[in-house]
Amino acid sequence: MPSTAASSTSRIRSIARRAAVGTVAVGALSLGVFGLTGTAGAATTAVPKVGVHFNCDRADKVLTRIAKGEADISAGLPKLTAAEQKATAAGHTKRAAAIEKRITRLESSTFKARLTNATTKIEAKCPGSAPTSPTTGS
Repeated sequence: MPSTAASSTSRIRSIARRAAVGTVAVGALSLGVFGLTGTAGAATTAVPKVGVHFNCDRADKVLTRIAKGEADISAGLPKLTAAEQKATAAGHTKRAAAIEKRITRLESSTFKARLTNATTKIEAKCPGSAPTSPTTGS
C-alpha cells in the first residue's frame, strides 16, 4: 500500500505543478495580448510611414519592383479578361466569377492608390531615388 500512496502523492504534485504553470502561462499570454492590443491602437493613430526599418539603399530596388508590378498588372488584365470570357463560354461559372473578382480588385482605385502611396512615401523619405524603368500609367 505505501507504494500506491507515494505514486498518488507524486501524481497530485504533478497535476498541481501543471495547473500552476498553466495559470502562469495563461496570465502571461493574456497580459501579452492586451499589451499588444493597447500598442496596436496607438500605432493606428500615428502617421503612416514607409517602414520603421526601411533602408534608403534599397529604395531603387523597391521602386523598380513596384513599377514592374504595375506593368505586369497592365499586361495581365487583357489575358484575364480573355480567360474570364473563355470560362463563361465553357459554362465554368465559379471560375469566371473568381477571375472577374480578381480583375475587379486589380482595376480598383484603392489597389492602384496603395501602390502610388508606397511610391510617394519612398520617394519622400529617400530623395534622389528613382526607379530604373519608368512607371507606365498611374
